[in-house]
Amino acid sequence: MTTYSPPQTKADVIERLADVQRGLIDTVSAMSNDQFYKGSAESWSAADYLKHLLLSIKPLVKAIRLPKDQLQGMFGLATGGSRSYEAFVELYTSMLSKGLRAEDYNAVVPATYRLPQSDKDEKTLLTESWDDANTRLIDALAAWDESDLDVFQLPHPGVGMITLREMLYFTLYHNTMHWGDIQRAGK
Repeated sequence: MTTYSPPQTKADVIERLADVQRGLIDTVSAMSNDQFYKGSAESWSAADYLKHLLLSIKPLVKAIRLPKDQLQGMFGLATGGSRSYEAFVELYTSMLSKGLRAEDYNAVVPATYRLPQSDKDEKTLLTESWDDANTRLIDALAAWDESDLDVFQLPHPGVGMITLREMLYFTLYHNTMHWGDIQRAGK
């Protein structure tokens, strides 16, 4: 993994999301099926982490592609601006240390992921689906003005209402964190 300074701009976030996307795809592609599906009672498999990442990114892709007036009508506008990447990660990791877990939110646990019908094997289908979702996120993000990222807001299941910029910070941190989990799960 490349070492970066914390992202601040939309361009920084896009660059980092694309780097994590390529790295995670390379990691999964290099795994055998045994490595991909190896999990335990205490830890998800790489397949489970990838399903979890899909479940967490798909609603963001859907939301960021909505017309801005519809997004505002659904969730209102933020009034306080965005935290920095470091401040948001500190908030999120603090919540994790206090017991916040994906398992507490049915919409983001791997058991809720249904694979579409396909003649492809599950590993290929999951990898391609995650790659496509990330590409759609990056493409949709390109249409947003930098300042709008601090005005529009979305609900995060564990944190509450956060700005779009903070949701992108979360997504970047979350993808990076679980990329590390996938690397460890495949060993």
